[in-house]
Amino acid sequence: MRSLPFWMVQLDDRILEHLAEEGDADAWEIGFDLTGTVSPSRVTERCKVLLDAELVDRHEREVVDGRFETYWSITTWGEQFLAGDVDPSLDVPVPSPRPSYATRPSWWAGF
Repeated sequence: MRSLPFWMVQLDDRILEHLAEEGDADAWEIGFDLTGTVSPSRVTERCKVLLDAELVDRHEREVVDGRFETYWSITTWGEQFLAGDVDPSLDVPVPSPRPSYATRPSWWAGF
């Protein structure tokens, strides 16, 4: 098992492996194929973190008239991470989801 950077969780590694083996997938497909209970919203949250780290790409596909779904694919950087050739902990800044409590209202000036 490869060592993960401090900002990654085990689910991130599983998502990258799934995308490398199966190709492009949406959050529901990824969560369904992974063992255990992984909700699509959790998969989406972690994919956004991986997107910030440039390990995955985001694509919009039209499913039905005017309805789009988000699909995720692994990047070359992500494939090199899985192969053990790169260390994403060296990528600055550290990617992370922005928690709702850390978002300031629009009227906040910061003084």
